[in-house]
This record gives sequence, structure tokens and C-alpha cells, in this order.
Amino acid sequence: MSVERKVDVEETIDPKENHNEESKLSLRDYLKGLGPAAIVAAGIIGPGSVTTASVTGANYGYLALWIIVLSCVFAYFYQEPAIRITLLKKISIMEGVRNHIGKPAALFLFITVLVGAIAFQAGNFTGAAMALNYFVPSISLPMWALSMAVVALVIAWIGVYRILENINKVLIALMVLAFVLTAFFSGPSLGDIVTEGFSFQIPAGDYWLVIALLATTMPPNIVLGLSAFMKSKYATVQSISTSKEMKLSLFDLRFNMLGTGLITGAIIICAGTVIYGQGIEITSAADMAVQLTPLLGRYAGILFALGLWAAGFSSGLYQISLACMLMNQAFGKKEDFKAKRSRVVMIITSLVPIGIIMIFDAVPVALIITAQALNGLALPVVASLLLILCNKKSFLGSSVNTIRQNMIYGFILLVVTVLALRVFLTLLGKI
Repeated sequence: MSVERKVDVEETIDPKENHNEESKLSLRDYLKGLGPAAIVAAGIIGPGSVTTASVTGANYGYLALWIIVLSCVFAYFYQEPAIRITLLKKISIMEGVRNHIGKPAALFLFITVLVGAIAFQAGNFTGAAMALNYFVPSISLPMWALSMAVVALVIAWIGVYRILENINKVLIALMVLAFVLTAFFSGPSLGDIVTEGFSFQIPAGDYWLVIALLATTMPPNIVLGLSAFMKSKYATVQSISTSKEMKLSLFDLRFNMLGTGLITGAIIICAGTVIYGQGIEITSAADMAVQLTPLLGRYAGILFALGLWAAGFSSGLYQISLACMLMNQAFGKKEDFKAKRSRVVMIITSLVPIGIIMIFDAVPVALIITAQALNGLALPVVASLLLILCNKKSFLGSSVNTIRQNMIYGFILLVVTVLALRVFLTLLGKI
């Protein structure tokens, strides 16, 4: 069971102290502060996000760029309260839900994450496999997917947060480099990017597209993930004050939301420049890499494939690590990556999806629909629980939400509720 750190909330946010701490921060401090949000960003940008952005750019050109900017702003404000709660109270959001709202709510959140991981891990490792198959087509997709799942399992099995953080920093940097360079080599018009990308038009009047692009940057588990990884990062740090931790964590979140926007925007720009108007159909991220080769040369295809591999592998690693951490927090257990219970969850979220693919040649539709339904329901539930925690004076003291913060988060809650309705309406249409 996690024990809350006894801090005087009023002291931790004293303006004079905060100003003095800020003046002491160096570039090295900021670079060392990067980490938890990088892991979350690596989880956000998966094969599904790459595919959504590729299809959007191929179908609508640059028109959706403003939606990407808006979605990253929303994702930032959705996660920001997690920083305050985690650093002031030294517990994760999941622990806060368990201790201050109820065990059933924590159990629901964990089940949602676990089912989602099993259903969507197949897509993560298949995406990474498709990228590797681009380089070595003689090895089958199932074998590539299995190898990626095993490598991710080994990294999570080691159970060292610093290793996980450093790997994801590298993967995020690789995605930024790969996708931004690919977009640059595609030769986009800067004027068109500005005039079309920020014309604030709804592409073809497709409001569902707007919601889909918002959803791809706001999966329900990112706020739980940011909190859990942030707690791990600062758990053993004794020499940094709370105000300094908050400053560095806010920078980490802003920097990586900017990176998320750059990656997604670059994919849309690339597809909008090269594919849009050509009558070429894009149905997956792998299609995008293949189509770039004859149009821009193999170098562009290689860059895009590298980005796709990083997206798939990082998302797979994120899901394995997060499910393990949230299981312990939801049940009030010690966060031990080497405990049998932790390793059982790791195996479930890494190898079970691959086993399902090999048995059924695909993830069963019923499992995907269940995962979509749970994720759709979880998004407003998580946002609501976080809003409740942020307004509990007995929990946060004088650091509860201000009126302005409640207005912003209330609007976010409205948006994610619409996202949930969209999921259920889509599912009803398929039944």
C-alpha cells in the first residue's frame, strides 16, 4: 500500500519559493526532467495513430492540421492535473482513486487497461512487424511480431524505470526525426500548410473525423500512465523540492505534447503532399511506407518505416509496463516488477495477443469491440474521477482546482463524453 507524503500544500506552492527554485534550474535540469511524458507520448503515437494521420492526409490534404494542434492542447490539459496530484501527494492517480473514491473504481480502470492492452497490443506489434518486413520481407509478419513482443517483454521484465525512460526518449526522438524528415523531403508548400492547415475547416464536413483525431491523442490510460511513471521517476529523489519537480514535470509534458503534435502533423503533411489527389488508397501505415518508395524514393520509405517501427514497438512496451504498474496500484500491492503477479500481467499483455493472432489469424472481433466499448466508457470516467480528486479539499488542501481550472477541465470532460458517445454509436452501427 502506498503511503502519501505528508507535505504542507500551502508551503509547496509558495510563490517566492517557486521563483527561487525556477531561477536555479539549468538546461541540464530540464533535460534530466524529461521522461514520464516521453513514455506516454511514445504510447500515444502507435500504428493506429500513424494510420489515422496517413489516411487523413491522403484524403483531405492539410485541412486537419489545426485539429492536431487542438488535440494536443486538449491532451495537455487532460493530463496536467495528474502532475499536481502525483507530486504534491506522492501517490499515483490510480492510488488516489482507490484510497479516496473507492476500490471498485480502481478495479474498473485496471480491467479497462488490461482488456485494451490485450486487444490493441496485436496492432502495436503487427505495426512494428510490418515496418521490419519492409526491410526483411523473407521473415513472416507473425515471426516479426513475436520477436518484438519478446524484446518488449524482456525490457519490462528487467523492471528498471531508468532503462524504460531512456529507451522511450530514443524512440520518440527517432519518430520525430523519421516523420519530420520524411515530410520535409516530400516538398510541401509552407504557404499551403498555413492557409489550408489552419483554415479551421471541417474536412468534408466530417465531424466524426475531428473526434477520431482527438481520440487518437487522448486514450483514457494516458493520465494514469503519466502519473504512474512520474511517481516512479521521483520516488527515490530526495534532493529536489516539490516546486522544482512540478516545474520540470510541466516542461516534460509540454515538450512531449509538442513532439506528439510534430509527429502527427508531419505524417499528415507527408500524406497530404505526396498522396492527396493521386487517387491512391491508404488503408494502413504500412501502405503509406510502400507508396512513398516509388514517389519519393526508397530513402523516404525507409524513414517512414523506421518511424512506424518506433511507433509500434514503443506503444507495445508502454502497454506492458503500464498494465503491470496499474495492477499493483489498483490492488494496493507493492510496486515490484519482479513479483510473480507483475510478471503474469507482463506475459498476458505481451504474449497472449500474439498467441491469439497465431491461433485465429487476427484478434477476434468480439474482443476488439469489448476493448473499444471499455475505452470509450473509461475516458469520461477517468476525467470525472480526476475532476473529483482535484476538488477534494481534504485531499489537496489549498491546491484544489481554481474556478478557471474547473472551467477548462469541465470543457475537456464534455469533449471526452462526446468521444465516448461516438464510440458507442459506431459500435451500435456495427451490431
